[in-house]
Amino acid sequence: MKKKDILLIIGVLLLALLAFGASRLLRPVSSGAMVTVYVGGEEYAKVSAGDYQTITVDQGDGKVNVIVISEHDVHMESSTCKNQICVRHSPIDPQQADKLLLDNWIVCLPNGVSVEVTGAEGAQ
Repeated sequence: MKKKDILLIIGVLLLALLAFGASRLLRPVSSGAMVTVYVGGEEYAKVSAGDYQTITVDQGDGKVNVIVISEHDVHMESSTCKNQICVRHSPIDPQQADKLLLDNWIVCLPNGVSVEVTGAEGAQ
């Protein structure tokens, strides 16, 4: 391969990467997508996935969970639990929530906090 061929391939790959990134940024969150936070099995908060915010669940006994609803995903930013499985859970894309089989939940068992993300089809 010649130097021009390599530069052309790199240019095409960069252009494709830019197009992919732009499509992720410009994709609006479905108006029907919802995020429901439960504490001890009881509903604590229910908000639209389009309402970008941080929800802090402070149970007053040292158990604190921070849930972030951002432009692109929903994730557990921090928790006072020991194992941190909920924090390491992959972020959930509200656009894909209805297509995920049982992976539209983030659960913190030690603190009794769970987050359910439902897409437009699963919203009530």
